[in-house]
Amino acid sequence: MKITDKVFQALDTWGDHPAYIEILPDDSPVYTSAKRLREKINEGREFLKESGIRRNYLVASFLGNSVDFVSVFLALMDMGAKPIPVNLAFRKIELDEIFSKSEPHAVIAEEQFLPLIGPYLKGKIVILRSKGKFSLHQSATNKQEPADIEDSIASINYTYRGHGYPLGAMVPHGQYLMGAEVLLKGLKPKPGENMLVILPFYYIFPLIGCLFVPLLNKMTSTLSPTVNPLKLFQYIPQYNINIITAVPEIYELLLNCREESTDLSSLKAFISGGSALTKKKYQTIKEAFDVELLHGYGLTEFTPISRNIRRQSRAGTIGPFCDGIEYKISFADMKGHGEILIKNPHMTKSYYRQEKETQEAFVDGWFKTGDIGRIEGDHLVFIKEKKNTRKLKGNMIDLEEVKKAVLSYPKIMDASIDFNDNTLSARIKMDTDEDIKDEVIKIKQYLRNIIAAYKIPKVMNRI
Repeated sequence: MKITDKVFQALDTWGDHPAYIEILPDDSPVYTSAKRLREKINEGREFLKESGIRRNYLVASFLGNSVDFVSVFLALMDMGAKPIPVNLAFRKIELDEIFSKSEPHAVIAEEQFLPLIGPYLKGKIVILRSKGKFSLHQSATNKQEPADIEDSIASINYTYRGHGYPLGAMVPHGQYLMGAEVLLKGLKPKPGENMLVILPFYYIFPLIGCLFVPLLNKMTSTLSPTVNPLKLFQYIPQYNINIITAVPEIYELLLNCREESTDLSSLKAFISGGSALTKKKYQTIKEAFDVELLHGYGLTEFTPISRNIRRQSRAGTIGPFCDGIEYKISFADMKGHGEILIKNPHMTKSYYRQEKETQEAFVDGWFKTGDIGRIEGDHLVFIKEKKNTRKLKGNMIDLEEVKKAVLSYPKIMDASIDFNDNTLSARIKMDTDEDIKDEVIKIKQYLRNIIAAYKIPKVMNRI
């Protein structure tokens, strides 16, 4: 079954209940009922077809969080096209790789991204969103055939494994469906509850946890246009927010900016993922907000792998493995630390057009997560990353990709990249004796044009 079939079944029972509250940048809200969302999906599907998009067309999406994102994403899935949600922070190095590997038939983008993606649009269908409306900007002029992809695949989502370039995980409908179901079992929400959505939908965690979980359980999603804690504290009582799904760094930000007079009485649970959460930080956040804090673990290839369950949550763990996940700790040391391996019929089985990388990651049906963990009772504890990637505020950073970007600067002869104490740093060897302080300013400005801003090393020193 397609995940969209389940969503439509749920929406058809809601009537005029609000599915979304979209808060605009001027703080005015736009309410979208379940009935209207269903209509928007149908309208979107017809518009996409009229624009030339067909079954098994690959469609790169450069859209921010909005009801329009949701309706187009679901419409593409339902018609058998394969959406490719792209991180809006990506720049030339990442985009070169994604467009050359996937060769999308079409691109749907916010109008302001047109200058950025312009070099990649020749011959493709291009749909632009401006002021909340979609329009056909460019029709296809090439004769590109539909991709040869099974109907079971819902989308292609790019991730990293330390190769120095992104990999397109082919995500099945079954992963979205199972992922949402196991998160629902852990969260145990009630229909009618309200979730505040802060994380961008182009990551798999918010796609499953913030898009499909609410839609399948008759929950209202309130889309925040900002991570500004003062605004978030304003939205919580104003929209009667019961649940927040975010990365630990956002909860820490809220903790540091909280005032005693702030009304947080509606809050019931925080869902956490995307980054590590220490036992100490867990206790501090949980006690400060008097909520259940449910921290979990997942990857683009399958989310969630493990999650804490409501009323059974433990500090310092990423919860029990989800039902239906086979697992083992590979080559565990004396402390029980080893690589986490998983197996599930609904997990990603391959990376699009990247056979070598697929063979390295999937062995005898087991997926090698590239993460080190241990079992503590029936809970999983995350130790560190084995693969050459690191997490910064929920964003995955491929250290080899950062090194390649730094080395592309004309005056740099060699470089090494490190990540310690949540800080990305670079040691560089240059062919000039110029003052390193002046040169670092130029290097960072150069990197802003070719790589996501969060991947730019904060500290740079000479080797």
